[in-house]
Amino acid sequence: MQVPEERPGRIVELSSDECWDLLHSRAVGRVAWSGANGTVIIPVNFVAREGLILFRTTPYSMLARDCAEREVSFEVDDLDEDEHTGWSVLARGRCTREERSSDGPAPWVTGPRVLGLKVEVSSVSGRRVLPPVSRSAGGST
Repeated sequence: MQVPEERPGRIVELSSDECWDLLHSRAVGRVAWSGANGTVIIPVNFVAREGLILFRTTPYSMLARDCAEREVSFEVDDLDEDEHTGWSVLARGRCTREERSSDGPAPWVTGPRVLGLKVEVSSVSGRRVLPPVSRSAGGST
C-alpha cells in the first residue's frame, strides 16, 4: 500500500495589476518605517486609490511625528493556515501629509483622526503561496 505524500506549495510572483487588485480588496494594512527608535510597524485602516495609499491619524500620533516625509513600506496579506496558502503585497513609497484631507477611510477608532497621510507608491510587489499538492509515493499526481 502506497502512502500519499504531500509536496509543499510553491510561491508565484504577482503582477502589478494583481497587487493593486489585492490592495483594493483589504481595509487594513501595516505601515512600516525606520524611526528614531528603530523599525516601527503599525496597523492602519486605509484605502488604495490611483497609485496612492491613504490613511488618517491624529496630529500628535507617532505616525504624524515620525512617518510623514519618509520612505515607508506598506503591507497587506491574507493567509489560510489550514490550507497553507496565502498572499502578500508590499508597496513602497514616500509618505506625506495631505494638504487637504481627502475623503479617505473613515477611522475605525475614537479620537480626532483629522490628519490625512498618503503614500505615493513608487513600487509594488507581491507573492502568492499556492496550495500543497498531494501525490502518491509512486510519483503520479
